[in-house]
Amino acid sequence: MMNPTVSVVIPCYNYERYVGLALESVQRQRVAPLEVIVVDDGSTDGSARVIQSFPGVRYVRQDNAGHVAAFNRGYAESRGDIVLFLDADDLLEPDAIADIVGHWQPGAAKLQYELKVIDGEGDWTGRVFCNYPEGYGADTVRDEFQRHATYVWPVCTGNAYARAFLEAMMPLSVPAAPDGLLNTVAPLYGPVIVVPRVLGRYRLHGQNQSMHGTGANRMDVRFAKQIALRRGEFEALREHARRAGATLPAGNLLDRELVFLNYRLMVKKLGGRYADDHQDTVASLWRKSVALLFGRPFRFTVRVARLVWATALAISPKAVARALITLRFNRAELFKRTRRPAPAPLTPA
Repeated sequence: MMNPTVSVVIPCYNYERYVGLALESVQRQRVAPLEVIVVDDGSTDGSARVIQSFPGVRYVRQDNAGHVAAFNRGYAESRGDIVLFLDADDLLEPDAIADIVGHWQPGAAKLQYELKVIDGEGDWTGRVFCNYPEGYGADTVRDEFQRHATYVWPVCTGNAYARAFLEAMMPLSVPAAPDGLLNTVAPLYGPVIVVPRVLGRYRLHGQNQSMHGTGANRMDVRFAKQIALRRGEFEALREHARRAGATLPAGNLLDRELVFLNYRLMVKKLGGRYADDHQDTVASLWRKSVALLFGRPFRFTVRVARLVWATALAISPKAVARALITLRFNRAELFKRTRRPAPAPLTPA
């Protein structure tokens, strides 16, 4: 495919504060997209006014039906060879589309890249996601997927999907996180290209990552929902693999992802519940975590940090474990209270 075209699709619900910044980041692209489509999912704030103030942006309004419905509608309205779903509170770096087009390969299912993690005010938290290990590329993805049925992939904004792949998947009927299913099954449909550069910014703020609240087992419930969602994605993966005649590893695929071993361990320590939790113990989850840390590619610093975390969590009493988990999932906010970094300029990494 020579010079593929790119559609940017932005689902938006009540993000008046951020959607204009997202659109500005698209306007600053060194290579312009074929089209920019914003699906307003029944916003009740000033989002419509902000979106419609940008010339050339296609504004699509629908009654509030949820993020997945907006995702599906945006795809249905798009025409590009490649579709990039940009969350309305995230940003693209000015070279993003140029790099996507420049690195694209015929037959690829998708391309993924690094994201800087920023806070609600746009300040860089010091984190990069996914923080790929050295040399992590399409061959690594293929090998990891064959061995573990999974690989390292970023959240929605960090991916650009081939229309040919999306045609086989859309519309989606998942309950939430539509990019999760797309990323999970993508290697069945073609190579996954990895660009180890920061091409976007992923915003963490109160509306999309709060772990606060004093309700019973608030954190437990959130982690358990994530586990259930991932279990559903793996069930869908097995069905797609069956149709494609592909072989996946036997057993519980959740055992092959460190994140979800971590979630299960945290729920266990907090006294919560999730499906088939009777099959897990704190000790078994810790052992599986250690095995993955040394069996999958991680940067050395990441491996050490996650080993320390898993061990500290496993041996901590419940009250200490709760404090550790609360601290970990609110560290950006706590950091801002003690030190406010200078805003990161929107320039190529």
